[in-house]
Amino acid sequence: MNKLSDEILKKKYDEIYNNFIKGDYQDVIKECNEVLKKRKHQLFFNLLSIAYQKNGEIEKSIDVMREALALNPNHPNFLNNIGTCFYKLHKYSVAKKYYEKGLEIDNSHLHILNNLGNLKRETNKIEESIEYYKKVLSIQKDAVPALFNLVGIYRITNQKEESKKYCKKILELNKKLTDADRQYSLVHKYVENDPHLNEMLKKINDKDLNNLEKIHLYYGVHKAYEDIQDYKNAFKFLKIGNELTKKETKYNFSKDEKKINNYINLYKKIRHLKSSGAHRDLIFIVGMPRSGSSLIEQILSSHKNVFGGGEIPYIQEIANKIISEKKINVSSIDNYRNDYLSLISELNDSSSFFTDKELLNFYNIGLILILFPRAKIINCTRDPIDNCWSIYKNFFPIKTQFVNDFKDISKFYKLYLKIMSFWEKEFPENIYKLNYEDLIEDPKSQIKRILAFCNLDWDENVMSHHKNSRIIRTLSFDQAKKPISKKVSNTIENYKDMVGDLIKELKI
Repeated sequence: MNKLSDEILKKKYDEIYNNFIKGDYQDVIKECNEVLKKRKHQLFFNLLSIAYQKNGEIEKSIDVMREALALNPNHPNFLNNIGTCFYKLHKYSVAKKYYEKGLEIDNSHLHILNNLGNLKRETNKIEESIEYYKKVLSIQKDAVPALFNLVGIYRITNQKEESKKYCKKILELNKKLTDADRQYSLVHKYVENDPHLNEMLKKINDKDLNNLEKIHLYYGVHKAYEDIQDYKNAFKFLKIGNELTKKETKYNFSKDEKKINNYINLYKKIRHLKSSGAHRDLIFIVGMPRSGSSLIEQILSSHKNVFGGGEIPYIQEIANKIISEKKINVSSIDNYRNDYLSLISELNDSSSFFTDKELLNFYNIGLILILFPRAKIINCTRDPIDNCWSIYKNFFPIKTQFVNDFKDISKFYKLYLKIMSFWEKEFPENIYKLNYEDLIEDPKSQIKRILAFCNLDWDENVMSHHKNSRIIRTLSFDQAKKPISKKVSNTIENYKDMVGDLIKELKI
């Protein structure tokens, strides 16, 4: 092995890390692997592991960390990284084991403490989660990730003043951390000449801010103007925010179109491989974002026999693995089925029924019903214009997706209708089409029908879903925590003169 000098190594690391910052993960992976052939250095193991994670290749990230740990089994950064891999796979007990071993070596490791807080949050242990975040801050008071985590956890638990407090702390540290401005706007009710609105308007014109930093401000200002009923300005800033976001995401509709065909073809290829193994009663909730899915999962999880699992990305990962396999048989299907069941048992292994609310599982309904033939699918629908408008006006994490342009949203919506039409013809007995407006209009009778479809007995608790202490981490957590009301806010009415393009695109 040709050793690289420390000087060359440092220079090489700086070059690769620059590519990492730019998001060139494939290049980072290639370069790190080349360096590691010549010298096994911890920095490159860590960077390679994280690049694989960013690229969605969690299993490869685990392999890298296992190699690193074989060389140094007590390196806390390695233990943290491999723990995070298992966390991302929702294998929380395994992640916890690695995190706790890392803490035994370094009990003030900030990343591990923060990640343990995340793990506790995901398993609904909110007070323990907060304790870990505050432990981080007791060691380093300006630890931004922990501060943001407290902002989020206080927001979803409706502790608005606490959430505001930590937003302010973040902005005192660095005014360019504008995500704190946006999150502040979500828990603040604005009035005319509101000081925070004025501050955001001033910052938007700061030439030192990049587009990503400005995007948060545009959404925050939109929320503020909506609060004070200045809908013209609200739409103006929302539109600019969406336009900037689209530039960053570089969304390509043809990739989603191709994905649809790939998954239908995958189903046709393996539909003869029905799994015969036993499995829990599974309820998959699918649909477009902002279609009422969080509300229906909250209702179902209020039933004494149902556990609400939230958004679990594992079906998509299984689909990707099967597509890449040259040969798939019943044994493989059974293994994937067992992997999924093992995964969800990490979250809950006692309730008879389990819900998975990964909305884009509508791509993979065929695969789901091959793995779990008696699974129930609830397809959440909503008035198309209201649904698409709600997507457009809400902030989603900045990554490649369809949510920032009327045309993109409309095209994706029609794609969703196309694939659901296919699945409904294939599996009419397994799919229940739930209309959000019908649920709001007559909740009790709709809920009775849903429970009957899922083979669940009536439980009065479902009518008190707003009292359920379960944590909801989606955009709709606030609505899902309130009693169902016919007086649903329909903000599109306030923008009816500005959304003609959306209505035009949505003609189905």
